[in-house]
Amino acid sequence: MEIVEYNNELLKIEFITSKIVRFHFSKDRIWKKNYSFCVNLEKFKEVDCEHREDNRAHYFLTSDLDIRIYKNPSKIQIYDRKGNLIISDYMDLGYVKKGNGIYSYKEMGREKAFLGFGERLGSLNKKGKKIINWNTDEPNHEFERDPLYQSHPFFLAYSDLSYGLFYDSTAFSYFDMGFESKNYYYFFTEDDELDYYFIFGPSPKEVIENYTYLTGRCYMPPLWSLGLHQSRWSYDSEDKVYKIAELFRKKNIPCDALYLDIDYMEGYRVFTVNRKRFPNFEKMIEDLKKLGFKVVIIIDPGIKVDKKYKIYIEGLKDGLFCKKRTGEIFVGYVWPGKTVFPDFFKEKVRKWWGEKHKWFIDNGIYGFWNDMNEPSNFSKFGYYMMKLLFHVFHFKEPPDPFKAKNFEERIKQIKEKTLPQDVVHGDDEIFIHNKVHNVYGLLMTKSTFEGFRKINKEVRPFILSRAGFSGIQKYSAVWCGDNKSTWENLYSSIVTLQNLSISGVPFVGEDVGGFWRDCEKELFIRWIQLGVFYPFFRIHTAKNTRDQEPWSFGEEIEKITKEYINLRYQLIPYIYSLFYEAKEKGIPLIRSFILEFQDEEVLSHEDEFMFGPFILVAPVYLRGKREREVYLPKGFWFDFYTGKRYRGGSIIKVFAPLNRIPLFLKEGSIIPMWNVQNYVGEKKQENLYLKITQGEGKFLYYEDDGVSWNYEKGEFNLIEFYTFMKDGNQYLGIKFLKKGYESSIKKIIVKTFKKEFSFELKEGEFLIT
Repeated sequence: MEIVEYNNELLKIEFITSKIVRFHFSKDRIWKKNYSFCVNLEKFKEVDCEHREDNRAHYFLTSDLDIRIYKNPSKIQIYDRKGNLIISDYMDLGYVKKGNGIYSYKEMGREKAFLGFGERLGSLNKKGKKIINWNTDEPNHEFERDPLYQSHPFFLAYSDLSYGLFYDSTAFSYFDMGFESKNYYYFFTEDDELDYYFIFGPSPKEVIENYTYLTGRCYMPPLWSLGLHQSRWSYDSEDKVYKIAELFRKKNIPCDALYLDIDYMEGYRVFTVNRKRFPNFEKMIEDLKKLGFKVVIIIDPGIKVDKKYKIYIEGLKDGLFCKKRTGEIFVGYVWPGKTVFPDFFKEKVRKWWGEKHKWFIDNGIYGFWNDMNEPSNFSKFGYYMMKLLFHVFHFKEPPDPFKAKNFEERIKQIKEKTLPQDVVHGDDEIFIHNKVHNVYGLLMTKSTFEGFRKINKEVRPFILSRAGFSGIQKYSAVWCGDNKSTWENLYSSIVTLQNLSISGVPFVGEDVGGFWRDCEKELFIRWIQLGVFYPFFRIHTAKNTRDQEPWSFGEEIEKITKEYINLRYQLIPYIYSLFYEAKEKGIPLIRSFILEFQDEEVLSHEDEFMFGPFILVAPVYLRGKREREVYLPKGFWFDFYTGKRYRGGSIIKVFAPLNRIPLFLKEGSIIPMWNVQNYVGEKKQENLYLKITQGEGKFLYYEDDGVSWNYEKGEFNLIEFYTFMKDGNQYLGIKFLKKGYESSIKKIIVKTFKKEFSFELKEGEFLIT
C-alpha cells in the first residue's frame, strides 16, 4: 500500500493483483471507510510493485501495469507494460468534490463500448448514456426506463485493451458515459469517500474473471434448480398447488419447482402459514417431494406491525428494526399494511433473520425467494391504492401516471419509493440510509443464505433475490422483476441479461411469458424458446392475469412448449458444467459475442448471444415473424436442427416457424446431454450423449452429487472432452482431470449430424467420423 497527495486529499493505492488496483481517496485527509459490503480485503495478499518518484509524478510498476500519478496538476494515467495508454483522468478532474458529492472524470479514449452496469434496460452498449445506481421497485419496464432493482457500479470498457472500473459505493450514484460530452465520461456519488478499483484484462473475459476475483463468485447451484420453475401470484391454496403438480406429471412435462407467493402467509406476515388456505402445509410439501417437486416460498423483508405477531414482538424487544435519527422505529407501508424493516446492517439481525427459516427448512423447503428487498416502501396512499386496484378492480398491471420529465425529477421519484434517506442503520447507527441503500437487498439475501447453511449443513440452498449489489452472485440467483407480457420486454430481456451477466452474475433470468398483463399464445412460445437458455428458467405471472402454465394456450402451444422444456432438461449437464466455470472463473453462461469473439463487428448484434462457448441463440422477438436475420461470427457454424454448415462473418436469413428458435453450433462443439426426465433425479443417468460438430474444440465436463456441499471436499469429477482432426478424420479425446465422485455414467453416446455410436466411458482417443 502506498499513500500520495492528490488535489489536497490523500490517495491510498493498493495492489490487489498485478492487474487490479484500488484507489481510495480520503475525505478531509482522513479515511473513515474501513469496510466493504462486497469485497473481502482480508483475503487478499497485496502484490509487490516497484515505486519511484520524481518532481513530476509517482510511478508504480507491476508485471502488467505502469501507473503514473502526476503531482501538479494531479492526474492518474495507467499504461500497459508496452507503453500503451489504457485509461486516463480527464484533465485534473479525477477527483472533484462539489455540492453534495464527488465526481470522477475519465478521458474518452480507445473504448468502443461500455457494458455491464448490472441490471439495465435499453441497448447493450451504454456509450453516450446516463445510468443511475439506486435500487428501485420499478414495475414499468419500458425500453429506456432506469434504474431497476439492482445496482452494480461496475462496467467493462471494451477495446483492444479492455478494462473495468468498479466503484465500491453503496450510496446514490450515477454514471455519465459520454452523454454530457464525447470527450469524457464520469462517475458521481453521494458517498463521503471515492473508492474504486481499476481492473485490467486485456480481454473482456479476463476483466470479468478479475472483477469476480475481487467481488466473489457463485457456488454450485443445486442441480434441481436448473430445471423448470413454475410460479404465479398466486397458487393460493393447497388444492391449486396439487392440481398444478398433478397436471405436470400427468402430461409428462418436466418441472422441478413450484412457487408460493405472498398468499401462503397469514395476512402477509413473513414466516407464517395461512392454515385456512394451507391446512396441511407440511403434508403438502412431503407429497410434492414424492412427486419430484421442490417448493420455493417468498419471503419479503417487511414485517407487519401487529402486537400479537411473534416476529414483530421479538424484533421490537431486541431492537432489530430500522430507526429514524430520533430513535423512533420507522414505519412504512407494504403488502402487510403498516410495516417495519429489519436492520440487516446489524450482525445480530442477520443471524436472527437466518434462524427464522428453520421451521420451513426442517419441513422440506429448500428454496427461498427474497422479494421487495430494495427495500420497497409504498407510502400510505400507495398501499391503499394497490389494494384497491388489484383486489377490488382486478387490474392486471399498475398504472404509470407520473412519468419523470427529466433526470432530476426521476431522481426525486425513485428516492421516494423506499425508506427515508435519513433512516439510520448499524450497531452504532453509523450508516445513513442514503449512503447504504443499494446494499440492503444483498445483506438480506446474505442473511438467508448463511442462515440456511447453518441450519442445514448438508444441502445446498436455492436462493432467489430481486434486489442486489455487486457480489450478489455469492448468495443467490437473480431475476429481473416485474416485466410485462409484451414483445418489447421479451426483446429487452436478451440485452438486460447480457449486461447482468457481464457484471459477474451468472444465475440470471426473467419471468418467462411476462408478469404483468395477459400473455398471448405466440408470445408465450417465443418466450419459452428463449427461456430455455436463461440460466434461471421460471414461468411467472401476476394476479388477475390469465393462466400461464405450459398447457394454458391450447394443444399446439403445449406440444411445442413441451419439446423445448425437454431440450432444457437434455442440456442440464452442459449447463451444470458451465456453472463450474462460473464458480471457478466468474465467466457467465449467457455471453455477449465480445466474450467469445474478438471482433468489433459483433457489437452490432446485441439481439443474439452465446450460451456457453458453443450454442448461438438468435431469438424471434417480433410478432408474426417466421424468419429472421442471424449474424454468424467468423468461423464455421452448423444449424442445430439440420446440421447445415455455414461460413461465418456474415448475416444469413433463416426460417423460423413457430416451433423453432434459430440455434447454431460453433465448429468443434461438444455438448453433453442427458435423457429427458420429469424432474432432476427421477432417472439414473447412465448414458452421456455428446452432440459434436466437425472441427476442433474442447469442453470441461463437471459432475458431482448435485445436492450436497461435498464438492468443497473434492467429491467431484472433471473430464476434458476434446476433438481434433487427423488425416481428414475427426477424433474424440477423453481425459480424466479429476476423479473424486462415483459417477452414474457408464456409456458415452456420440451424436454427430451423420452418425451415432456408443462406447464405454474411458480415457483415450476415438475415431468419430
